Amino acid sequence: MEWSIIIMIGAVVALFVLAIILRRTKGKRGEKKVAALLVRLPEKEYRVINDLLIQSGGHSTQIDHVVISVYGIFVIETKYYQGWIYGGENSEYWTQNIYGNKYLFRNPLWQNQGHVKTVARLVGDLSNVPIYNIVAFSHQATIKVDRSLPVMYWRNIVPYIKCHEEVHLTEVQADEIYNTLLSVNVNDKVARKQHLASVKHNQERRNTAVANGKCPRCGGNLVMRDGRYGRFYGCSNYPKCKYILK
Repeated sequence: MEWSIIIMIGAVVALFVLAIILRRTKGKRGEKKVAALLVRLPEKEYRVINDLLIQSGGHSTQIDHVVISVYGIFVIETKYYQGWIYGGENSEYWTQNIYGNKYLFRNPLWQNQGHVKTVARLVGDLSNVPIYNIVAFSHQATIKVDRSLPVMYWRNIVPYIKCHEEVHLTEVQADEIYNTLLSVNVNDKVARKQHLASVKHNQERRNTAVANGKCPRCGGNLVMRDGRYGRFYGCSNYPKCKYILK
């Protein structure tokens, strides 16, 4: 009996590990597909960096894609998900619905906003340069979020970038930003594994905070509120902190 339980637990753990590996593999495939789309941007006008890993102050940030041009900087988070995608701008988690089965994942706009801030810090003195936060899903997903948000399908990324035609940088400045980002890119395999471990740790920390009734963003208490679309938990420090847990 004991051996059967051990075997059963081992099988469950193996399936869990396999699911994580498959999700990561699928995510990498999605990044490659988007990288192939970004090649369509005119090389003379746009500089593209894929899979950028930046380490600073003991923290690491992995950015799927960055496009630099005289029209601004575009920071892109790629999602290779299926099913219906629901979420709000200030929600901690979004929902993936596949045939009635619902799965939560962290708000990708928040996730990518952290990437935007990292790029902005590296840009430094060029504080007036617009940095666009873009979250893009594969055509296998059906996006059910507010259309005013910068959330789109992969096929819309290039047209979205091209629609920005106001010049904010000189060619020299765009090249400087491109070279700066390339210079801080970390290619070491060990460092990249450590980054993945750090991401997992941060997710566990956020989950623990929420389980204890605390806001994972600022540490305030989570309190029940009545909203336009029903009841939800929000941070007690609102409006300074707009965290929402639905």
